[in-house]
Amino acid sequence: MIRKMAFFAALAMTWVIAGDRPQEAVQAAEKEEKSPATKSAPFVHAVIFHLKKDAPEGTTEAILKDVRELLATIPSVREVKAGRPAVKETPDNAKTDFQIGLLVLVDDLDGLKTYIEHPKHKEFVAKHGKFLDRDKLLVFDFANQTK
Repeated sequence: MIRKMAFFAALAMTWVIAGDRPQEAVQAAEKEEKSPATKSAPFVHAVIFHLKKDAPEGTTEAILKDVRELLATIPSVREVKAGRPAVKETPDNAKTDFQIGLLVLVDDLDGLKTYIEHPKHKEFVAKHGKFLDRDKLLVFDFANQTK
């Protein structure tokens, strides 16, 4: 019930923000969606990190900083998203027992291989790997299926 109310509230806010020109707002959004610059990469590399219990204070912040400064700058990476679990905003069935979620978007398998083999990725792993619980590390690679 709360989710339905939140959805309708968000829908109403969108309509209010669009003002008297809802059609223009829709057309602008469609144009942006079709733009090659905003087209999302079809290959997804998702990683769920669990830190070791003895990881130093500030490890999560250091990892998130290096995601932006190292991983996001690798040439084959189209987009990177990373952060802590969304504990308050998440549905009841979502997992929240991890410290960091990472999403890396690339164009294809070759882009992923370039990412994995890149010196900045290797630097990231060497710097932070010792603080990660490798037994709980979850990695998911998949291609976005549009058809």
